[in-house]
Amino acid sequence: MIQRIQSVYLLLASLAGFGQFGLPYLRTTSDNPASALPALNDQVFNPFDNPGLLGLSVLSGLISFVAIFIFKNRALQGRMTGGALLCSVLLAVLLSFSTYQILSSMPPGGSVQYQAGLALPTLSLLLQWLAGKSIKKDEALVRSVDRLR
Repeated sequence: MIQRIQSVYLLLASLAGFGQFGLPYLRTTSDNPASALPALNDQVFNPFDNPGLLGLSVLSGLISFVAIFIFKNRALQGRMTGGALLCSVLLAVLLSFSTYQILSSMPPGGSVQYQAGLALPTLSLLLQWLAGKSIKKDEALVRSVDRLR
């Protein structure tokens, strides 16, 4: 199960999906004028500040985690990985849009620091894509061995 490379990729993608709850996307200080923005009123911008980001983060991480245990049915595992990949793409687009909105409505003198959480949706997307490629490669190998029998 976990010794297959796609399972490792899916586990890392799941960790990247759930890691967004621990690592903020943007951070500011309390004396900064940017903390007056609704998304930054607690000095951090994370998935809890947007219901879409919250839902897509949970869905992407959860689907990736569940897909690890469907190793006996590679076709279903591939479809689930594709669904998680779609969630990660939507998450990256929504995060980019939300970050753009925050930066465009920045008050004069306000600034934010980019945090490591911004890279996690892209990392999750990359790992899910690699898992999908490995699942297809594994399925092709099994089919070629079945032809030889």
